Amino acid sequence: MRTNFMPNQAAAPAPLARAAIDSIADNAITPRDTQDYFTEVAHDYRAWSPAYNMHFGYWRAGLNPLRRESMLDAMNHVVGDALRIDGRQPACVVDLGCGAGATTRALLQRWPRLHAVTVTNVPVQNGIARRLDAAAGVAERAVHLEADFTRTGLPAAQADGAWAVESACYAPGTDKRAFCREAARLLKPGARLVVLDGFLLRERPGRLAGWLHRLWADSWAVPTLAQRDDFLAALRAEGFEDVRFRSLRWRIAPSALHVPFLATRFAIAELWKARGRLTPWRRKHIVASYCALALGLFWRDFDYGLVTAVRRSDARVPA
Repeated sequence: MRTNFMPNQAAAPAPLARAAIDSIADNAITPRDTQDYFTEVAHDYRAWSPAYNMHFGYWRAGLNPLRRESMLDAMNHVVGDALRIDGRQPACVVDLGCGAGATTRALLQRWPRLHAVTVTNVPVQNGIARRLDAAAGVAERAVHLEADFTRTGLPAAQADGAWAVESACYAPGTDKRAFCREAARLLKPGARLVVLDGFLLRERPGRLAGWLHRLWADSWAVPTLAQRDDFLAALRAEGFEDVRFRSLRWRIAPSALHVPFLATRFAIAELWKARGRLTPWRRKHIVASYCALALGLFWRDFDYGLVTAVRRSDARVPA
């Protein structure tokens, strides 16, 4: 299938924790920090998933909670199911903040008539994605765009669906309004947006929870998690309807429990290979892995969930 949905133009453990805390900057996380982080740790994600699934997994009955990769892939299909795309018909979708494109690959393999555009501002991720796409036999149906996912340069109202898997948090603000606006601009009327992410439940988390969130965010180069109610309101304000949130806290728990064991093994192995000298972002990457699990213990302050929204048919399409 040929599609005109293409860019109009090119768009521009204790000692470890102490080191990471000491190196947190006073300034807010910037897009450049995020680019530097993902560039520096790009290949470290392979320790979590050989297929570069850079997200938590989804456990359901029948899945072995000790097999992480099957749960990670199941989460990709949670996204696919939520899109409600007719796989028998040609369609083009957008992966906003794609990482190395694992969710896109899974859905392209699921639906042979699907085409996808992925968006990341980290060139090394696109390189990994292209290599894995070729091995999976889907390279001809995937376009990997290097761009800011809040200003993609793609034409308006052409996408049959869009998603962001643990990436919307990298947009600015607690409402992620710029992300919501661009998603609304890209989608056809009636098309669906799917967002998987962690969310703040209160404007002011408790003192310890707030400190832990800031340590986690600075260590993974995240400006801030979205505040759930602010995010849902921003989606409605930008032309979405049927906006829904579903907690997946318990569904991701089995994969999250892999984190401390994997992170400890990874830290020991990498410190040994590097003779105790890891770069700052690689140190922070390890610390953030522990923080992510700890955040899940603060039920009043944080949740992990699935957001779905439908582009209103009567909404004005931004230029």
